[in-house]
Amino acid sequence: MDLPRQAIEAALSHNWTLAAKLNLRILRDSSKDIDSLNRLARAYFELGFKTKAQKTYQKVMRLDKFNSIALKNLALVKFATVPRHTHQNLPANSIPNFLEEPGKTKNVILTRLGNPKIISRMRAGDPVTISAREHCVSISSLSSEYLGRLPDDLASRMRSFIKGGNVYQAWIKSVDSQGGKQTLKIFLREVSKSPKFKNTPSFPSTEKLTYAAFTPPELIHEEKPTILTPEEDQEVFGPNSDKDFDQEGSMPSGDEES
Repeated sequence: MDLPRQAIEAALSHNWTLAAKLNLRILRDSSKDIDSLNRLARAYFELGFKTKAQKTYQKVMRLDKFNSIALKNLALVKFATVPRHTHQNLPANSIPNFLEEPGKTKNVILTRLGNPKIISRMRAGDPVTISAREHCVSISSLSSEYLGRLPDDLASRMRSFIKGGNVYQAWIKSVDSQGGKQTLKIFLREVSKSPKFKNTPSFPSTEKLTYAAFTPPELIHEEKPTILTPEEDQEVFGPNSDKDFDQEGSMPSGDEES
């Protein structure tokens, strides 16, 4: 496996120390590799090296002033308070691939978000916990920090499934902070299904077919067009009417009405 792929795998498993080392090895040979710089900055941030993370993102901005990853994360790092810590390695089967399966997975934007500082620390791929309560389904970090809720219509359905024995996992899909407003999207996956719901999809398709209405012309026009028989046609236009039209179907110029 090449070094960039190893660095990505290390980040997905939250082994930030290894991720930092691998990206530094890449940068020794290619100091302007923007992808590696962004990954290194993220690793520094997760390890609690806030200043190093800022300087690394700033280097990316000098190389590419429109880089959206560095631009977004530089603002997050600047205002976030991050204790120095290392995440424990996650088992390989807990790393999401965000592969969508009809009826078994769903991307969801959370409502009633929690503390903005807590949410700003979350990253794509972070696992979260699902808690079915009496009137809602809440989403929290692994440290039991409240992040937000599922929309009411989905929560009502999920509560029944969870209480009935279905098991689900969820991960952070994206965190956006634009225009002063945060948006937190998670990826839900059905892990196992209770026999009670074996024929019921967790997330049924809501796609609807749209049919274009067709109204016959005779119902639109009150007056029906006059259709002449061959005999009537000759009475109105004359026996040689077909010869009065040229090949393109227009009247010869000499016969046009002035």
